[in-house]
Amino acid sequence: MLLRAVVAVDPPALAEAVVLHLQNGDVVVEAVPAGTGVWPRLAGETIDLLFVSAARLPTQWEDALSTVMMLPERPTVGVFVGETDAVHRARLLSAGCEVVLESTLSITDVTDVLTAVLARRRRRVRSTRRTVVQPSLSDFVSRSPTMHAFMHIVRRVARSRTSVLIEGETGVGKERLARALHADGPRGTSAFVAVNCGALPESLLESELFGHEKGAFTGATRSRRGCFELADGGTLFLDEVGEIPFHLQVKLLRALQEREIQRVGGEQAFAVNVRVIAATNRDLQAEVDVGRFRSDLFYRLNVVTLTIPPLRARVEDIPDLVRTYIDQLTAQIGSDVDDIDADALAILSAYSWPGNIRELINVVERSLLLCEGTVITRAHLPDNLGGAATGAPFVLPVTLSEAAAVDAAARLDPALLAHPLPEARRIVIDAFERAYLSALLTETKGRIGEVAKRAGIQPRSLYDRMQRLGLDKRGFRDAED
Repeated sequence: MLLRAVVAVDPPALAEAVVLHLQNGDVVVEAVPAGTGVWPRLAGETIDLLFVSAARLPTQWEDALSTVMMLPERPTVGVFVGETDAVHRARLLSAGCEVVLESTLSITDVTDVLTAVLARRRRRVRSTRRTVVQPSLSDFVSRSPTMHAFMHIVRRVARSRTSVLIEGETGVGKERLARALHADGPRGTSAFVAVNCGALPESLLESELFGHEKGAFTGATRSRRGCFELADGGTLFLDEVGEIPFHLQVKLLRALQEREIQRVGGEQAFAVNVRVIAATNRDLQAEVDVGRFRSDLFYRLNVVTLTIPPLRARVEDIPDLVRTYIDQLTAQIGSDVDDIDADALAILSAYSWPGNIRELINVVERSLLLCEGTVITRAHLPDNLGGAATGAPFVLPVTLSEAAAVDAAARLDPALLAHPLPEARRIVIDAFERAYLSALLTETKGRIGEVAKRAGIQPRSLYDRMQRLGLDKRGFRDAED
């Protein structure tokens, strides 16, 4: 990555020395002559290094530097001053300048400082590359009606400060949604702290969440802040919240209700200001019913529940998602691929995606690595996708004989042939789901909980499917009267 440096330094001899030292293979240097404005350009251009004489600072230079420090990619700023003034130097440093140099320094001393500044900037750039970009709600593709309706609700929830429970199958992107809710919400400029409640042993989870005092247990050689403290003023994301042990659920409930916590081994409780977003791929209502999850904690977390649709329920989004991930991943792995052909897209759209978005990303990355040209084709996709492309997203309980398959093809509605395979597949699957759920609703007299249990899906997911398919439980209850 090229670094861009701007030098607005007087006198000319000093400016020339600075430019000559900065110029090398990865730094592009621009010398700005006297009388040329520098500050208005900073808001619209990406500048990594700015070296300026104090005489060229704006009149309200503290405000100007404060604005520069708020830029998404703020530059490293160095100021050359004409005389030693401890107060002025301190004000420049506190305003965000990384270095303040006297113009009377020898060229050797100046270049030594410039070398150190360059090294620090390069380390910062490398660190930024490793930093995960905070997702935004605008990143979520919602061309399909199912996802479009879901994101409409999500955007309303993002503006609030209330607790949120995110449900969904493995791989649908629960943490990504939580980060986007945080970033686009009122706490977006504050900390986002994530903890996987299922990845830590019970003995460590309490300390991870609430912190501990020195000597609280063997090995606690110093006090430690917990995630609630680290997230104060921001958002705490509790992934796999259904895995929290029952006795810790009481302490979590108190933190949510009273907005205060107590460290392990501590005697004093103190207030915290945290928005909690929890996620699970379990049916927490079912966990409450069998006594594994506290009902009062469930209702506290369940102020708003967002159930992310699985990828197979939003097939219309797959082409846009694939192209989005191609754009993102090509830069990361150095691929020349810039598109995918229609045949490969049809296969991806027809697959059932049991691993959801996570599996889709892995498939796209694999295809980019195998593709030697600029377009992904069917040959670059995993073999299991090709086999699944002509099948349904569920396993049939019987194996069709060749004769039965021919008979089924003969009875195929000719109208389906007017549609592309992915669209025809959706029509057939919708018809099957409508018939399947109608039969279960008839047998159970419209009891949603029993239907969801027999179908192996969560009640909220069942409601979504019924709404999409035009099914109303009241009609099945009335049918029995």
